[in-house]
Amino acid sequence: MPSLYRWPLLAWLLPLAGALGSRFHLWPWWLGFTLCLLGAIISLVLLVRLPWCRSRHTNGWGAVPLLLPLAFVIQALRVPLVNDVSTDPYNPPLLRWASELRTAQDLPINPAPLKALEGKPGPLYTKASPAEVITEAHALMEQLGWQVRPSPDGLDAVATTGWFGFQDDVALRVFVGPSETRIDMRSASRQGRSDLGTNRARIEDFLIRLNERLGQAYKPNLKQ
Repeated sequence: MPSLYRWPLLAWLLPLAGALGSRFHLWPWWLGFTLCLLGAIISLVLLVRLPWCRSRHTNGWGAVPLLLPLAFVIQALRVPLVNDVSTDPYNPPLLRWASELRTAQDLPINPAPLKALEGKPGPLYTKASPAEVITEAHALMEQLGWQVRPSPDGLDAVATTGWFGFQDDVALRVFVGPSETRIDMRSASRQGRSDLGTNRARIEDFLIRLNERLGQAYKPNLKQ
């Protein structure tokens, strides 16, 4: 292979290999991050050299993967530094299944209270019965590709992210009130101090979908 294409090709292949290798458990996530970092460094060097190199078109394509880590940095600056989000941060659903699945390499489960976010996702209220809520929630979780297990007050689940294949722990709690059913949810990352907004987005998306399956008796109270 001509040396002209070697570095731009590495700039593309390293982050792809790092992410996919972590996704399919070929190596640990930190090694995948290291490969992505090496790819970003190569892209940065190609970008810096761009004004003086002869093959600007080739080096320009080699600098494109640098956009991915830049997007991650921008997203990290936009969202709060959290990795555990709940509709009820002061009394969040328990992560029972997570306590069995997490290893010494994973983060410990955060004790209550969790960090309360401005405009935090709030609970969902519905006239549907608890049994109906759990049935629909279970079906929705399976549709989303999550691993699901019943819990004493609702459902426990494991959701896998699409890029690096991180496994996040989810708990759904169903509470019967005097006139309606309240649904609380919690989503927590096993790795990393920041989830880049993934857990909050997961809760909001799931409750909107669940509300649609329940006939939209109530709009999700996502902001309190």
